[in-house]
Parts: sequence; C-alpha cells; structure tokens
Amino acid sequence: MMRRFSLITLLISVGCSAGSSTEPAACTKEYVYGLHAQITDARSDSAIAQGTILTLQEGSYQEVVIESWDGLMMFGAGERPGEYSVTAERLGYDRWTMSGVEILSDGCHVIPVSLRVQMAPAS
Repeated sequence: MMRRFSLITLLISVGCSAGSSTEPAACTKEYVYGLHAQITDARSDSAIAQGTILTLQEGSYQEVVIESWDGLMMFGAGERPGEYSVTAERLGYDRWTMSGVEILSDGCHVIPVSLRVQMAPAS
C-alpha cells in the first residue's frame, strides 16, 4: 500500500511540474501602449505635447493622437504591434517624421518603444 501511494504521489508531482515549465506566463488585462513619445522643443527642451498632432501609420491603418495627459508624453499603438511611420505636427514647428518604428509583442502585450521627438521651431 505504501509503495502504491508513493508511486501515485511521484506521478502527480512529475505531471504537475512538467506542465508548468512549458506553459506561457499568464497574461494580464492591462492595456499597454506600444508607442511612448516624449514631445519637446528642440531648442529649449520644454514640453510641447499639448497642441501637437501625432500620427502613426502602418499600411492602411492610421492612428491620430491629439491628447497628452501631462503635456510631455503622447501614447499610441495600444496593443497593436507593427512597423510604423510616426509624424508629429505642431503650428510654428517643422514637421517631424520617423519611419521604421517597430513595435513588437511578447505574446500577451506589446513591448513599448520610447521616442524622443524634438521638434524644431519653423524658420
């Protein structure tokens, strides 16, 4: 009886540990933005996100961001991996563009990419 109990315990232990080592980590319900853009004046380094229009383009998909929660940062590409062209526009400043911004996914969420967007005052 003791030998049978030990064998069953061993099989249960091996079965539980074998399954957990190959299972992916549990995903959370958190919503993650793929792009974190810090928008500043290239000369003064002051925050100018408020009033800036940030556009993310990937193929036929386009996302336009017009709000900044803190006046410095703008967020986009929420839970959407891809390779983007990012454009920032603001009255009184030259247009800022960067192509090939790649946002990857870890299987649960996007992996955020941080950009420092330094906009030059228009000449």
